[in-house]
Amino acid sequence: MGDLVESGGGGLPEVRTFERLDRAWGELDAVRTAVATAYEPTAGLLVQIDQALATSRQHASEIADAAEPVPRGVLALHLTLLMSAYPNSGQQNAKAYGRLLREDVLSLEPVAGAIDLACRRWRRKSRFLPAIAEMMDEVRSAQSQIEGAVEFVRRLPALRAEMASKISSP
Repeated sequence: MGDLVESGGGGLPEVRTFERLDRAWGELDAVRTAVATAYEPTAGLLVQIDQALATSRQHASEIADAAEPVPRGVLALHLTLLMSAYPNSGQQNAKAYGRLLREDVLSLEPVAGAIDLACRRWRRKSRFLPAIAEMMDEVRSAQSQIEGAVEFVRRLPALRAEMASKISSP
């Protein structure tokens, strides 16, 4: 595991986490789904959009940071911590597994928030290290969620204006 990343000392390295955004991602996903499945604009839906706008403004810099491409070293740190979370996982092939996991996940070109979210989700749901394919699926899922939320946030002001116009028109 030590060859996966240099930690610069005896302890585990610190990495930036976007855990504070978990609630925001969920809220944005819920509003996006409500908008996509609404038959027509309603005052209630407009209130939800206003709340999503407030949430996106409150977390604007964190959302922007989470949507940035993850540097190779930061990705390696997240994967090192993931591997470290499973101390009884058998170390005989840890170097090969770590290198292949890093390279395959890097091939997905994930954003910073996606690798953080994927690793955190895996640690919280599984008792075992993921197969590389499982981790790639988890990263793809997190990447899709973040990209969808970021795109939705970008469209929110225009969506709100359009919906308000439709509600006020007879």
